[in-house]
Amino acid sequence: MRLSLDSLDDDTLLGVFSALTVPDVLSLRQTCRRLLVLSTQQIVWQNIGSSQILQQGIPFSKKPLSSFSVRDLEDRVRRAYHLGKAWKAPSITFRASGCPASRGGPVQDIHFIPGYDRRWLITVSQGIWSMITLWDRRTLTRVTSWSPKKAVFSALTVNTSEDCEAALAVSLHRYDSVMVEILAITSTTPDSPPGFECIARLNTLRQPIAMCGSLLALADDEAETVIWNWKTQDYAVLQSPIDADLWRNQCTQVVFAHKTILVVRARSHPHPNTYVHHPYAQSTFGWGCLCRFLYARRMMTRGHPTFKIQLWTLSPMTASNETTVDGPHYNFPPSMTTEIVTPRRGALRCTDMVLGPYGTAVWVQPEDYSVAGLISSNVHLQNMPDEPQVKSSWKNYGENWTCLDYDEERGCVALGSTAGAVIILDI
Repeated sequence: MRLSLDSLDDDTLLGVFSALTVPDVLSLRQTCRRLLVLSTQQIVWQNIGSSQILQQGIPFSKKPLSSFSVRDLEDRVRRAYHLGKAWKAPSITFRASGCPASRGGPVQDIHFIPGYDRRWLITVSQGIWSMITLWDRRTLTRVTSWSPKKAVFSALTVNTSEDCEAALAVSLHRYDSVMVEILAITSTTPDSPPGFECIARLNTLRQPIAMCGSLLALADDEAETVIWNWKTQDYAVLQSPIDADLWRNQCTQVVFAHKTILVVRARSHPHPNTYVHHPYAQSTFGWGCLCRFLYARRMMTRGHPTFKIQLWTLSPMTASNETTVDGPHYNFPPSMTTEIVTPRRGALRCTDMVLGPYGTAVWVQPEDYSVAGLISSNVHLQNMPDEPQVKSSWKNYGENWTCLDYDEERGCVALGSTAGAVIILDI
């Protein structure tokens, strides 16, 4: 006697659904109402998300699968499945959309906001005064702007946590003060448009470098990195080795890893026969000239004669190598696992490069000013070739890109331009 799917009990059918691919589940649910109801059960999408997304190394949220509603979980799993198929394809196809130019002028920086259901995108513009513009990713419209009077932004970092009310930290320079403000995206009423609200501030000359939840990393250009909990006001000081011969010891990156904080500093040593000349006179022309000078330096940045991309990896220590509970958790120094050298040469306005947690990276290449993506088998998606793949995806015909950001989980690239417009590229 031949059995049909409709004759099976619910538990057996749920097991069948969990073994199917995402397209098969979507097809099967269209056959009858009972299968439609069963395909919308939480357990179905948790099993698919675990076996076909997380175990395959496809970019996904760090939050537990059980923390999402069934509708949100299905949407995220379907999007992640599509993203994994796109990365494994021979080439990537982007769907482009754009936001109109803002009144703040050229876009100096651009960031996706991980929290708030990943709905928001911000751009930073530098005119006479600095301005942050909030964009709605769903409607591609400008929502609001934030520009404190007579203030210039010297540094900005976005909160990488999805569950924190704080969205970003920004360093504000005024004539009489320098402070770091923690901003949240809030609405006064359910029907009113959102805006920026300061929820904490700190008077400090140190620059915000990285933010994860309630922890903010602040650093100077000498040797100190301060980890500040803006909720409890507790802080810890990380002291780097001091070298008297250093001209500069700039902190460029802070990474919050598992029980570990990685601090990256760019050091500048003088030539042994260098004679230092000091100015015999100096004058200041106000914040406006300083903004324009810094922007001009950014425009004139030139690429290295050989365009080279290197991926360095910190590998976790094995249990046998850990001597104490509070000891190091990673082998140091890091090892180079991937290197790509291309003959492309030329100047770049946009020198940004973004590497996602799952190891996919996006940058702008010189010569033809095109967006490229990298994927490497040893740290990225499974079932990939041994050699890393570089996939050119979109060409900048206007040659006017100034900055980029990359949302690995959603497979989305945002590009700012000299005209103040924003381009969104979705995989």
